[in-house]
Amino acid sequence: MGTGTGAGTGTGVGAGSLTGLREAALSGLREEAGELEQCMAVLAACGRDPASMDVAAGDRMLLRAHRALAGRDLELALRCHACAEVSAVRLAPDTVPPARPRTALLGRGGGLRQPTYGDLLGLPAGDEGPAELLRRCVVGSPSRAPTDADFELVDDSLAGPLLFACPECGAEVEQGIDVQTVVVRALMGLLEEFDMEVHLLASAYRWDLATIEALPRARRRRLAALAADDRR
Repeated sequence: MGTGTGAGTGTGVGAGSLTGLREAALSGLREEAGELEQCMAVLAACGRDPASMDVAAGDRMLLRAHRALAGRDLELALRCHACAEVSAVRLAPDTVPPARPRTALLGRGGGLRQPTYGDLLGLPAGDEGPAELLRRCVVGSPSRAPTDADFELVDDSLAGPLLFACPECGAEVEQGIDVQTVVVRALMGLLEEFDMEVHLLASAYRWDLATIEALPRARRRRLAALAADDRR
């Protein structure tokens, strides 16, 4: 997985409004306990059907959803192995390679497709999980069984090595990452901040939940900061 430096335009999410996206996404994060289910809840809030969505496309949609919800892109602090310099790397829709349709032929009569989020649901634990995922992604009646190497050919998800050039010494640095995990953790942190702001405003102004949640992000944060200052 590579990185770039361009500045993206637009969010690309399919929700009717940012307020609606925020309410649906944050509600899904609260209600779902597992990381996979939380990712699917965010994608559903974007107006997509995650069960039929390729994981590769969904991972990139999660980055767009984070940008829309947080008003900023993710940044990762990564250390260069050559000079030990720590750099901030932006993880965003325009800094990762675009999703590409991928299939692998399995002899005659069939092949292997990219996994969807639906394919990941309910996989058995242990060694049976990867084998079952391969079985679910088989298309047609191929003349041979799929292997892990075949899966590597079709897997275009953003789980794996992140490559970047160190701004200090220019060395190429590789860091393992899983975009689903990073985005969910960031959004859970955003949810905690949002809940705290709601609590402060409800306590200070006695406004109802709908009124507070409808406030623009910047105004809500300014008022919450003032309410927090008054409590000190």
